Amino acid sequence: MSDIVNASTGELITPGAQAEVEGMLAVPPGFYGSPLGAGEIADMIDAAGELVAHIGRVVTLLYEQRHRAEETYQAKVAEYMVMHAKDGAVLARQFALFKTQQELLDLNLAKEKLRYAEEMQKAVHDRSIGLMAISKRLVQ
Repeated sequence: MSDIVNASTGELITPGAQAEVEGMLAVPPGFYGSPLGAGEIADMIDAAGELVAHIGRVVTLLYEQRHRAEETYQAKVAEYMVMHAKDGAVLARQFALFKTQQELLDLNLAKEKLRYAEEMQKAVHDRSIGLMAISKRLVQ
């Protein structure tokens, strides 16, 4: 996987969602390296199976976090709209959206974490399929 670098400063950019989710996923070091033999391939296939199951639990947790963030955001928007209903619907909505910017950021971060975990789940699954294909060729 290539790094994301800021072209003007040369700084390495790591999105917050990626850093947090990578810690939760616990992909073993060397998982994406080249296997050396049939035994190592079998071990990597076993590790991939365990990792896919673990990532499934992480994705479930991230869905729960996303739903809690969404519920919090919607509740806060509704609360602020009711508080300012006397000022008219348009003004109440604008005030509510302004006052719930942090909740919206939290919701968007929860969505980013979930998307990243789902993409990693696909990558690990694809890696395990590739390893199984290599293993099948070695056995023949």
